Amino acid sequence: MTFSFVTYNIHKGIGNDRLYRLQRIVEICRELNPDFLALQEVDKGVPRSRNDDIAHVLAEELGYHYTLGINVKLRKGAYGNATLSRFPVRKSSNLDITWSIKKKRGCLNSIFETPAGDLAVMNFHLGLASLERNRQIKKIIHSHFYTMYKNIPLVMLGDTNDRKNKINGTLGLAGLSDAGAEKSPRNRTFPAYAPLIRLDKIFFNQRLEVQEYRVIKTRLSSIASDHLPVLVRLKAIPPIA
Repeated sequence: MTFSFVTYNIHKGIGNDRLYRLQRIVEICRELNPDFLALQEVDKGVPRSRNDDIAHVLAEELGYHYTLGINVKLRKGAYGNATLSRFPVRKSSNLDITWSIKKKRGCLNSIFETPAGDLAVMNFHLGLASLERNRQIKKIIHSHFYTMYKNIPLVMLGDTNDRKNKINGTLGLAGLSDAGAEKSPRNRTFPAYAPLIRLDKIFFNQRLEVQEYRVIKTRLSSIASDHLPVLVRLKAIPPIA
């Protein structure tokens, strides 16, 4: 069975024109129509995004199940990562990967019930400093969730803030491959209007194989957020008997 995944830092629904227009994000996601949608910078009850519960709104508009992991609490409202899926959520928990005094960060870990069996999705937003990201990745792969579910189909994806692929080595040793490892200008995702860097990445374990990988650069996605969405199709591989 083949599954489609999208990772997308939606920048709270605020585009490069500084306007909050969540319907643009809805339109992009509806057109892509993935099985799984991993979002970062998702507001809940924040004035800048009209106090919307963005994950709930998107799930209602797109007809998905969803789970939300709050990372940063503001004076009013909060924001974090959200994972939406056309398959039911069996369990979900938010791993705190905040390092030292740096900004609060999280990895939203979820198990979904698919026709091919359970599938694990780890949706993260890593920090800005190299040492910070290194500590965060190690915390993720040493977590109880990863240890427990690393032998079923597992996808780890999100905004890495990793300009030089420095986390790839650690993830590779943990059995994860980068779906967009090919060096190509077409794989760059930030800034959306003129991409120079590949920050948004999708990793997968040995129970999956890549069928398709592409960054979605359209007229609409170039303005809807400061990041471009990434789409990958992964085929589930049955376990060896």
